[in-house]
Parts: sequence; structure tokens; C-alpha cells
Amino acid sequence: MRQWRLASRPRNVYQKYAVDVTFGEIKLWQVLLQWAVFAHDVPGTDETLGGTLPPTVNDAVFRIARWRAEFADRTIESHFNRHQLRHTRSQVRLALLFCAAFYVAFTITDVLALGFGREALILLAGRVVVAVSALVSCAFTYWYPHSIRRIWLGASITEILGMATFALVVLFRPHDTPWHAMSISIMALVVYLYIPNRLLYALAIGVISTVVFVALVVWLDRLTGPELLTMSMLLLLSNGFGCMAAHRYALIRREEFRVHAVLKNLSERDALTGCHNRRYLQQELLNMELSRARRFKLSLAVVICDIDHFKAVNDTHGHAAGDAVLVTFANLLRSLTRDGVDSVIRYGGEEFLIVLPETDLDGAVHLAERMRGALIGAGTEVAPGRVVGVTASFGVTAVNFAHVEQRFAQELLVDQADRLLYTAKSSGRNNVQALQFHGSPGAGERRKAA
Repeated sequence: MRQWRLASRPRNVYQKYAVDVTFGEIKLWQVLLQWAVFAHDVPGTDETLGGTLPPTVNDAVFRIARWRAEFADRTIESHFNRHQLRHTRSQVRLALLFCAAFYVAFTITDVLALGFGREALILLAGRVVVAVSALVSCAFTYWYPHSIRRIWLGASITEILGMATFALVVLFRPHDTPWHAMSISIMALVVYLYIPNRLLYALAIGVISTVVFVALVVWLDRLTGPELLTMSMLLLLSNGFGCMAAHRYALIRREEFRVHAVLKNLSERDALTGCHNRRYLQQELLNMELSRARRFKLSLAVVICDIDHFKAVNDTHGHAAGDAVLVTFANLLRSLTRDGVDSVIRYGGEEFLIVLPETDLDGAVHLAERMRGALIGAGTEVAPGRVVGVTASFGVTAVNFAHVEQRFAQELLVDQADRLLYTAKSSGRNNVQALQFHGSPGAGERRKAA
């Protein structure tokens, strides 16, 4: 795997720090770090599967650890949880509030069975503690809206407190053991199916609570041997079916996530190079970056580059060689841009477009020069012992919204970069042409970088 010694670009220019960047295949788990779900400006919190996807998506990347019903790769599992975050928050609130209300309401049965005495007050206090825990857990979904771990923690604590209080109910009301058995079965199903949590956590809480309940019933000695066996088998069934249903539901949701990711990748990516396609640029990316730059008064640069004499490569070496050259060029462009910040788009044929957020004209020109120089030294082996070398021409433009207030169509920015590319082609190729964009095409001082 080749490595390029690159100068890392700061947020506005490409010139200060040196880092090692690997030039090779991008894995999905690396790119998924860029995904944003359920909030527009918070990483990992966008409602859609935003961000970039790798050149290829295969089933091995989405492999599921069946025994725990989670993606084997922790990064993908983390982004799946973020993708589900809005649904998880709403389900936690609904389930915990509903359960807390009924849990407190069952104080009536305590009073009817025990009278309004010390034991009933203890149970009331326990039920209130569970309700307060449920309210705090719901508050977590507002205080920490992007933390799935805190949501799980709050749900788990509430479930544990609820089961512990129920153990007191069993101790104080031993004559109602058959009803308690029915209650613990329902509570176990709620833990497995209705309160969002990791399957392993739900399984631990459900099984331990059931074992403790059976132990209490044995200790209280209120059932005969056959009755105890029947109750234990029914509890085993309720836990087994609850766990299987939760397991199947977890697998279904992850399969939906996988299909969604694959389809989104197909709709936004060029199949050959793995770069974003023109549709994604025009419908989502460029408008989003322009809006953000305009909102925060930032610079935004666009670079269009085209491989020189690419038709001659196809005519001389064949289309397979031409495809290999395109892949090499695309990989080089990605390796020289900021992962998760810049975007490389296959604009058409041998033409590529690069969107550079928070980058001024000098920074974009500097990057384009480095790309041009790197391509000269990067040959493509199209056959054993046969290497094809190519050059490229670049058109660079940038807009600084700290000085440009007028609104303009996004196509104008791309059109100016495209005209600069044409100028570079007509000026002998293998050079960089640049022009600051001031809100209308053609306005500004033209620069020839090389």
C-alpha cells in the first residue's frame, strides 16, 4: 500500500502541518465515522444517512454477531444506534412514562391487600422512587439527546429499581403469588420488547429478576411442588419468547439499516471510482455547503480538474486502462483532501470536482498545485511492465461570504470553475487557473498558478 507524505491543510489554507496519509482503499467503517444522524449540525445526529460512503459496500462490513444481535464492528453499531436515536428517545419516553403511571397506580392493590399501614407505605415509597427514576430517565433524553449510552443507563436503572420494588411486593403479599407470577411475566416482556435497550442488558435484567422471583417463592414456601414447577416453566417460556422476539426485532432493524446504507451508497456514488456523483453534488452537497458558508461568513472553494488527453489513453491502451487511470486519479484526489470535510465528485467522464469548505482561494490553489504535481509522479500500471502517466488541468474558484452578501445560484460558482478549466486547457494544459468569485461570473482578478 503506497503512502504519500502530505501537507495537511488547516481550516482555511493548505500549508502548515505535515502528516502521513495512506493512499489506498477506504473501508466502510472508517467512512461511517462521518455519518450524521438526527441533527443538522451535530456529528452523528442527522435524520438521514448523511455523510460519505466508500467505493464499495459489501455484506462482510455489515456482519452481525448473532448471539448479541449487534453489528460485529463497533463503529457501525454505534452509527446504527445513532440512526435509531430519535425513535429510541420517543419509545423510551412513551414506555417509561406509561409503565411508571401504572406502577404507581398499582398502589391501590397494595392498600386493598395490606391496608393503609407501614408495609403499604414502604411499597408506595418504592413505587414513587421507580416513577421518579422513570422521569429522570426521560429527562436524560432531553439533557443528553445525542447519548445513547445515557438513555440505556436510565432505562436499565429504572427497570432494576422496578424489579427490586416488585421483590418487596412479593415479600409483603405472599398470598398473591399466582398473581405475582403473572406480573413478573408481563414485566419481563416489557423489558425485552417495549423499553429500548441493548439485548444483553435486557436479557440480564429479565433473567436475574425471574431467578430472584423464583427464589423468593421457594423461600416463602407458598406453592406445592407441581405448582412451583408449572410456574417456573411458564416463566421460562415468557423469558424465552421475549428474548427471541427481541433478538429477531434487533436483526430486522439492522437489516433495514444495511439495505438503507447500500441503497444510499448506490444513489450517491460513482460505481467505478467510489467518488460522489453529480446528482449528489447538485441535489444536496453544494447547496448545503453554500448555505453553511453563507450562514457563518466563511470561504468556500470549488476545484474542477480534467485529465489531459484522456481519449488518447483509451485509444492507445484500451478502456480498461482508462478506467484504471480514473481510479488512480480519484484515489489521489481523495488522499490529498480532508477526510469527512472535503468532497470529491466525479463530475463527468474524466472530469472531477472538489468542494472545499472553509478554504480560501490561496488554499485551494495550493491544493490544486499539489494535486497536479502528485499526478505527474503517479503512474498507473495498466499491464505487467507497462505504466501510463497522465497530467491534469485545474480550474479553481472561491467565494468569501464575509465580503459577498448577494445571493446567487449554485451553478454560477461551478460554471466559473468550469470556464477556468477551459482556460487552463486552452493555455497548454497541465496548469492551474484561478479566480476569486464575487457573486457574479467573470468578476475578479484571474490568476495563473502554473
